[in-house]
Amino acid sequence: MSIITTKIKKIIIVNNPVKEPIKFDDFEENVTSIVCDTLTPKEGYDNILIFLMGISEVANQYIDFFKSNESFVPKGTKIYFLSGPARQMQFAIDYYNISAPIPGWFNIDSRATLYPEAHNFTEAKVSLNYVLDEIDRIKNEENVDYRNIYLGGFSQGAMMTNYVLLNSRHELGGYIPYSGYVFDHDFLENQIIPVSQLTQTQLDKLDARKNYHIIATLSYKDDKVFYQMAAPSYQYYYENYTNFVFLSFGELNHLFPPQPVHSLIKKWLLKRMGKEE
Repeated sequence: MSIITTKIKKIIIVNNPVKEPIKFDDFEENVTSIVCDTLTPKEGYDNILIFLMGISEVANQYIDFFKSNESFVPKGTKIYFLSGPARQMQFAIDYYNISAPIPGWFNIDSRATLYPEAHNFTEAKVSLNYVLDEIDRIKNEENVDYRNIYLGGFSQGAMMTNYVLLNSRHELGGYIPYSGYVFDHDFLENQIIPVSQLTQTQLDKLDARKNYHIIATLSYKDDKVFYQMAAPSYQYYYENYTNFVFLSFGELNHLFPPQPVHSLIKKWLLKRMGKEE
């Protein structure tokens, strides 16, 4: 593994050996719908990961990964899988000629990374409130502190993770956006300005969130979330958030990261949770 550091904290991982994951039977599965499914550790848990899935994704696609030795989730963590409601997605029509409704947090089209108007903000705000409400519901039902809850997601789920982070009601234990970006371009345009020019309201919001813990990933060869277009999102985090780590890797296409990336995230989570590996 070679490490290259740039202005954005960046770890480049290359030449990753492909190994068959080892599957464990440490969880009780509850996989009955595409709305909210869970993996509950049989030996109990003291932390929770809420994982927001991407376009067309359902919990079944992730079960084997999260039950294997490649999972980034430490032992003693219950996992909630959340997906958006089924809707017609212009993105799926443009790329895959699929017009049937599929799970998604909001409608986007194939220009998503390049143009703000490619995102349906009305739907996104409805989904934002749904996720914020789910975090509150899970917190209350599980009787845990907000800082024992971690939020992550892949692709559009990562975009929603970023959206929740920037509009959060409470500080969570950490945020893990996999292969996404901050799709609220207006937010970035209003925020990537000298601190001296920020309004007091902007300063107050930034100060309240600057210590949030974030670890983000993105392939610099991603063919859906273009690296150069997503970079401003993470440049903003780097410049304004004290505890931000950015992991970049060289795998081609819009895929879940390779195992070495998961290992780094697991170490980050173990440290956040105060646990030993």
